[in-house]
Amino acid sequence: MGGKVLANEVIDAGTLKRMAEAAAGYLEQQKANVDALNVFPVPDGDTGTNMSQTVRSAYEEVSRVQSDSLEEVAKALSKGALKGARGNSGVILSQIFRGFAQVVGSVDAADGTVLAKAFSSGVKMAYKAVMKPKEGTILTVARVSAEEVEKYVKKVKTASPMMVMKRLIAKAEETLKKTPDMLPVLKEAGVVDAGGVGLIWIFKGFQVAIEGKPLPEMIPLPQTAAALPDSVTAQQPETADIKFGYCTEFFIKNIQEGVSDKDVEKFKKYLKKIGDSQVVVGDLSMLKVHVHSNEPGNILQEALKLGELSGIKIDNMREQHREIFEDLVPAPAPAEPMKEMGMVAVVSGEGLSEIFRGLMVDGIVSGGQSMNPSTADIAAAVESVNARNVFVFPDNKNIVLAAEQAQEMVEGRKIIVIPTKSIPQGIAAILAFHPELSVAENTERMMQAYDKVKTGQITRAVRDTSLNGTKIHDGDVLGLLDGDIQHVGQDSQDISMALLHSMVNNEDEEFITVYAGEGVTPEQKDRLARSIEAAFPDCDLEIHDGGQPLYEYIFSVE
Repeated sequence: MGGKVLANEVIDAGTLKRMAEAAAGYLEQQKANVDALNVFPVPDGDTGTNMSQTVRSAYEEVSRVQSDSLEEVAKALSKGALKGARGNSGVILSQIFRGFAQVVGSVDAADGTVLAKAFSSGVKMAYKAVMKPKEGTILTVARVSAEEVEKYVKKVKTASPMMVMKRLIAKAEETLKKTPDMLPVLKEAGVVDAGGVGLIWIFKGFQVAIEGKPLPEMIPLPQTAAALPDSVTAQQPETADIKFGYCTEFFIKNIQEGVSDKDVEKFKKYLKKIGDSQVVVGDLSMLKVHVHSNEPGNILQEALKLGELSGIKIDNMREQHREIFEDLVPAPAPAEPMKEMGMVAVVSGEGLSEIFRGLMVDGIVSGGQSMNPSTADIAAAVESVNARNVFVFPDNKNIVLAAEQAQEMVEGRKIIVIPTKSIPQGIAAILAFHPELSVAENTERMMQAYDKVKTGQITRAVRDTSLNGTKIHDGDVLGLLDGDIQHVGQDSQDISMALLHSMVNNEDEEFITVYAGEGVTPEQKDRLARSIEAAFPDCDLEIHDGGQPLYEYIFSVE
């Protein structure tokens, strides 16, 4: 991508571009290995995947810079990481990049001394972003290694970037080995910190780029603004040449009885008639569908004739095309006056989405556990709401930081993050909203409301591990109370009832709400309802089809 730099020289714009590319390449290759180090056995927004997507976004932003200015490349690095930040690990990483870029971008070319200062700046920025920093994590690995190179550059008269990177990586690896001694949960599981491992791969990417060595192989970037000529001016992009505007993807599961291969072929022919780029793969146990069309709703209706739909994703390609010009074209003024307050929630599952829409939530961000939306996704949803103040409900502890960082990407609106960590907390907070009250009054009401709700979740372990002396095996049924594993077993019904007995333990709790997940049958719901009514006759029971993936049931007790 750019010119290479020898060890005794400085980092220029071309080298910083190569550094971003190498870091993204290494993390892309290693993300599964980093994910495997996650201690908690529930399906989640895995560390390696979130870090990889964050760095990939930074690389894509950098690749669009056609200037030879180190300042411009550094700004793009920071901006891209923020836009793509996913999960807590991704947000922390974006802040490391932000502080790093501020120092590197302040000079015409960065030597080893500047590089060391840049890493220290990144550490300071990351610690500021985390309310309660925990040692034994990516933060520790970043801080200790940055302190080491700061000491090194003060001892020597001149420091080459290569020597700084060698010392940085050596200290990072040494610190990583000590993380199990800092976090007992790591020692019990017999692993080192996943975020620290991901960070070291980023450092190694930086090193090979600085040394001018071949970079790790990358999946080619799609055509983006990087290919635009210098003469592009701020005007509305032409989207008329996009014949089919909606990219639609989904799975068809639980194929209906009687559906045959002929029916699937008939469905494929239908897709060819109304769109292009159609792909239907799989068999009668499960099908994956991808197609570009102008009729996504009709496609979903046809697909429902074959079976149940899952993982529905519909992207407006014309809108994506226009977003290339987001920094060039000012946003049009809304047709209607802005209202004072609006709401955005992060939700996964069509049933849950409908429930939130019924609660007058203005914007829904598709995501949750294992599908952490980026900072840019949340910012885009906020900008779609015609309100001066927008409450955001992350509904997942791994999305709170990304929601808080979204404010930096939004103009003309104030974001108020209500740090809900579950769907029941989000619903409780939204129910406390009153349009006649002020922003401050609503904030206080919602903060108090969500904290009073108990959340239970039934899911299955995705890895073998040991937590608090309990051996957990891949596939075990897990009962979580407010995010902590309380019960482990083999039968969902048994674990559900054990979990509810842990949740309903005083006379003030009168309401039990159940959100049934994707794949739960009517028979299973009826059986569970009968058990709950028999065990808790004094509680009112409501059961909804949430359609959420990963969690067979979500329970709310109030």
